[in-house]
Amino acid sequence: MALSIPAISPSAGLIVGAILLVTGLLLAFWGHGIWAAVMSMIGALLGSAVGYIFGAAIGGSAIVGLILALVGAVIGSILFSKLVKVALAFLVGVLAGTLVYALLHGQANFSATTLDAPLIVALLVVIVVFGIAYYFIDDLIGIITAALGGLLVAAGLYLVNVATALAAVAGIGAFVLGAVVQTRAINRKRRIREEQRAMEHAQAQAVPYYPPPPPPPP
Repeated sequence: MALSIPAISPSAGLIVGAILLVTGLLLAFWGHGIWAAVMSMIGALLGSAVGYIFGAAIGGSAIVGLILALVGAVIGSILFSKLVKVALAFLVGVLAGTLVYALLHGQANFSATTLDAPLIVALLVVIVVFGIAYYFIDDLIGIITAALGGLLVAAGLYLVNVATALAAVAGIGAFVLGAVVQTRAINRKRRIREEQRAMEHAQAQAVPYYPPPPPPPP
């Protein structure tokens, strides 16, 4: 049986577009600072959804589902906040795989009896890009979050009925400006941390000074 992506209604598109626009601006200019909080919220939402579905299925009542939703939210928030770098690298891989899938003209129609060649290539791209992004995540986190923010800005403007060319230009501009701003901020914080470590190391290596004893009384 084939699966297809459902269409989005105009009113829902405006709401989703506004959310994507605000989220994209935050990620583009402050992504390195708020990413942990964003991933914590995403983990809480996913954990609560899974907990509610599982609780309602085994308990047969909404109360059990709500209780497990609360537990799932706490667990999901903790896991995603601890695995923030893994989640970020995985998201970059997913976006790269989606782009490759679109360039290969994937139709988003899947069946159990047919192998989708663009999908296989896209999955391989996801794995490779995930590994590379995770390895260089500390150096590229500002650029990656700026790129994600620019993409969300462009998608949000497109969903709120802004012209495609203008949305693309705005997304590219948000990416470039955000990457510059975040890279400078990250380098400044890194330089401060290195200076602090150097001062602590110098203080630890310094020979303590003991004043000479007072002369004996005459």
